[in-house]
Amino acid sequence: MGVSGLSNPEILAGRTFTVPPERRHRIVAVVLQHVDAARPLRVLDLGCGTGLNALAIAEALPHAVVTGVDLSAASIGQGEAARRRHPAGARVTLIAANYLQFLGGPFDVIVSDTVLYAIPASDEALFGKIAGDLVPGGLLVYTMPTDSIRNRLVVGLRRVLRRLRGRRTDALLLAIARALHGRRYDDALLRERVPYMYVVPDRSDSRALHARLRQRWGFEIVATEPIPRASPAQLAHRLVVARRT
Repeated sequence: MGVSGLSNPEILAGRTFTVPPERRHRIVAVVLQHVDAARPLRVLDLGCGTGLNALAIAEALPHAVVTGVDLSAASIGQGEAARRRHPAGARVTLIAANYLQFLGGPFDVIVSDTVLYAIPASDEALFGKIAGDLVPGGLLVYTMPTDSIRNRLVVGLRRVLRRLRGRRTDALLLAIARALHGRRYDDALLRERVPYMYVVPDRSDSRALHARLRQRWGFEIVATEPIPRASPAQLAHRLVVARRT
């Protein structure tokens, strides 16, 4: 029997989520382009999953202190095991929490990779908090699905899958993922990606959002770039770099 009416946090609850290597490298490279690595920066990874982005950022910024926050306690538990083994782990703190209720700022840099679109809150609540958690001149780096016709079609498919969700659809999606990506990713990572096929965006990246970021929260859009899709079923994303003025 399918499950309907669930929110994105309910679909993702209790799961672990590990960022694929190519995404981790992209985020780190972009951060390094826009900050002074010699500074003692305070960095937040918003929606850190199992903490690999946070650890990679700490390794790339040798004087930074990095905090990772994620709604999934399972992800944080797995991330803690990796943190204890990592050379930069002493400068990383991983916390299981709802970001909207998290009190840990201010930060010089906030990074959020493929997370903001799935947070069921108003833009006012989410970006207002992000702006409040950044120091003046602080950097926001995020990736988010774009508002495009193709993405709308994929979202329509996801709405259907969400209504049908159950063991059979999970098994079917995993079989398709194995056929498409089994040589590239291991089975654990593929299983982690299955729930994303039921996630329906609460927001998307657009020029209208960029205008609101400037006008309402004082962000200057520094750079944008499209992110290549790793799968036909993946939503097309854009990477955005914004600085709080």
